[in-house]
Amino acid sequence: MADFKTFADAIHERFTAMSGSELYVVDAEGIWSAYLSAFPTGSNPMFRERTEHDCSTCRHFARNVGNVVEIADGQLRSVWGGLDLPEPYRTVSAALDEYVTSRPIVGIFRMSEPKYGTQQTRSLVGETVETWNHFHGEIVERHRSREVATVRGEFLASVQVFRRGLEELSGSAIDTVVDLIDNNSLYRGEEHMRAVTGFRSLLNHYNQLVGEARNTYVFANASNPAARFRNTVIGTLVQDLSEGMSLEAAVRSFEAKVAPANYKRPKALITPAMVADAMKTITALGIESSLERRFAHLADVGVNDVLWVNRDVRPQMKDGSIADILMAAATTAPRRDAAAEPISIADFMKNILPGATDVDLLVKNANEPNFCSITTGANPGSPSILKWGNDFAWSYGGNVTDSIKEKVKRAGGNVAGKLRVSLSWFNYDDLDIHVIEPNGNRIYYGNRQDKLDVDMNAGGRSSREPVENVSWTWNIQDGDYRVEVNNFAKRETVDVGFVIETESAGVIQNYRYDKAVRNNETVPVGVMAVEDGKIVKFAPGKDIIGGSASKDIWGVRTEDFVKVKAVMYSPNYWGDSEVGNRHYIFALDGCVNDQPTRGLYNEFLKADLDKHRKVFEVLGDRTKCAADPDQISGLGFSSTSGATITAKVTSGGRQRLLAIQF
Repeated sequence: MADFKTFADAIHERFTAMSGSELYVVDAEGIWSAYLSAFPTGSNPMFRERTEHDCSTCRHFARNVGNVVEIADGQLRSVWGGLDLPEPYRTVSAALDEYVTSRPIVGIFRMSEPKYGTQQTRSLVGETVETWNHFHGEIVERHRSREVATVRGEFLASVQVFRRGLEELSGSAIDTVVDLIDNNSLYRGEEHMRAVTGFRSLLNHYNQLVGEARNTYVFANASNPAARFRNTVIGTLVQDLSEGMSLEAAVRSFEAKVAPANYKRPKALITPAMVADAMKTITALGIESSLERRFAHLADVGVNDVLWVNRDVRPQMKDGSIADILMAAATTAPRRDAAAEPISIADFMKNILPGATDVDLLVKNANEPNFCSITTGANPGSPSILKWGNDFAWSYGGNVTDSIKEKVKRAGGNVAGKLRVSLSWFNYDDLDIHVIEPNGNRIYYGNRQDKLDVDMNAGGRSSREPVENVSWTWNIQDGDYRVEVNNFAKRETVDVGFVIETESAGVIQNYRYDKAVRNNETVPVGVMAVEDGKIVKFAPGKDIIGGSASKDIWGVRTEDFVKVKAVMYSPNYWGDSEVGNRHYIFALDGCVNDQPTRGLYNEFLKADLDKHRKVFEVLGDRTKCAADPDQISGLGFSSTSGATITAKVTSGGRQRLLAIQF
């Protein structure tokens, strides 16, 4: 009979060849019995009490490695298959290959040991020392783990999510979402198109399979990023549609999860019959010419509709000069203070603004959602369609979100924890955030501990808007947290520096570093003191500057003071109108919204048009105001926003720094 070593060496060579790809295990509980019974009669003689090949080493191999398979072209291949062996091992390997490949996959293959089996053992038989050969070999690194149970469990969780998605999400629901994205009818839908189409491709392939081939397909693709589609925010939209939820309700639910308070709204879903009905009302009211909108100019606005205007722009106002009406005699202001004095918006409007000759606002990056524009009808004399009688409205640009928090959220990071530290930078460098906890534990890419959940630009160029994120949801230690940034791989010399954002108890703070970070250099960002889960102090490191990096928004440079041209209420409070919530609008010098802007919102329209809300939702989206250099744009603040803005007010040749509270 052939030497068993030939059999063992062939199995090891086969296993080594398979180890270059992912390996799985099948449900082969009876493999040991199958192995022993596969030997032809007489080829496995008795040795002492047992047959020759019945040893603990072989049994351990059969149960822990003999059930391993790879997936190639949708088919299972075992360690026993495709071997050119002498008898009886040819018969044994063929029987085991048939048995293993007929069984279903139940998990991923991982072992903690670096090898399996023992090459040889020796025993004394009478006066003769016998040498016995066994199955043996090494387990390559990719199939080893110190946390075998954890790795297997995480993989099975991915399998379960993927399988549920394939079984519960319908192709028709996916096609509907693709249509919404193609038609720009889903808020930021284009960001999810790749995920939707990626899962659709997997689902289409899965639906063409039957029986056990489906199970094999699920395991083979469980590591695909699209496999966890069901648990993503866009996946919940498909899930709702698959379960029969109405399209409008499903889309509303999706937007509630991903959209900020002020965003450029998507098109509503309307039918031709709804359009025809709305057109009857529009024609009957004679308001078709009122639906065309444009940006408003200062020349359009009357004297009584403005609370304050800078003297340099007075000649632009409608109804002539308003020097005698709006500009009170200059008053002598106290000396300029080093710190901003807190003042309510009511006191500012009543006691400060009338005597001001110049007003400048400190525009911060955090004010990006506050950028707004005044709009009006494009055809003067057309009937008003707005609740407050005049033809003016306003539109916020909050759909243009670029905060670090939003970037982290889009990248899949946790922004809902009790404590967060995020890193943002602006080029292809591979920066890494490190946070050393009070107990000395270092959180970084090599020790994530479920706290570092976003790590971008590792391994090569990926994004010019990268972020990293560390967050704590519970068990937050009191004490000092050291924050550092290391440049693991420097790739560019432009757009250098970075910004660190911290958040706790709803308070967000930014700290920036404007210098280039050299290759392998570590920058000490600062020490963050935490008590009761809240940041009570942040001591910045050398060259770390409080505040965000400046950028251009609508022609305005942030993190600097900007001249105010005029101050006004929102148009719903012009004249004798007091409809809805009041907004305070500061028109800024040089502020020009260069994007087509919505001029109509359903909540602005008269009650006569309320029954056609869906049609007007589409109309408002399709009749945007074209860009106009003479527009009135700036910052707007709701009277209930709770915001604070810093203003530099000149009066009587002196300045005051005021913190205006809304």
